[in-house]
Amino acid sequence: MRGLDSLTFDATSLTLQGDQQNTRTWFTASGDRVTLCALPRQPGYRAVAGDLDAIRAKTRDQAAQYGGAIVEVELCDIGGVAAIREILKIPQKPTGMGYMGSFSLPLSDRAYLITAACPERGITGMRDTAIFAKLLQSGEIKFEDGAAAPAGWMADPYDPSILGPPARNRADDEAYDTLFPDHPLSRVRGLLRQIGGSVQIAGEADGA
Repeated sequence: MRGLDSLTFDATSLTLQGDQQNTRTWFTASGDRVTLCALPRQPGYRAVAGDLDAIRAKTRDQAAQYGGAIVEVELCDIGGVAAIREILKIPQKPTGMGYMGSFSLPLSDRAYLITAACPERGITGMRDTAIFAKLLQSGEIKFEDGAAAPAGWMADPYDPSILGPPARNRADDEAYDTLFPDHPLSRVRGLLRQIGGSVQIAGEADGA
């Protein structure tokens, strides 16, 4: 199995902490963590459309173990390889929400996992509060008789019958990232764009 040096990406804005076994770790200037793991290939694990529902269900269950939820689980092309892009939201203690973004790259003879972990710092909940108030005022979300939560605010992105909490809410929409550039979800998406757009893999890439 090829090691960590076989996959590279733009890490110019990151500070390398070092390698430990099969994992390489960097940090951003604000303290967000990025890791690259080289793993054995998992038989039957593929980034193909026919497996997407099962991948989403597995990721949803994994997030739920930590009291969290999925923000997105999609297929993408990374360095010419069919990959899986995921973003999860996980509650922090005592308050706030952390976000974990990742690319899973299953190749013919190995796999790579790239993660970006961004915690919420300072005053928490500002993005959710601001967008909630905006949508409530515009009537895009509203409280129905007897409901504890407003309709249209929170639901799993792929199964609307899962209302949470926890679940993805309207404030998690990418359209609001520019309004809240320091929010951990905005930072996660920024790191995924930087990494995903620059990945290079040495040797033959085969995601089948």
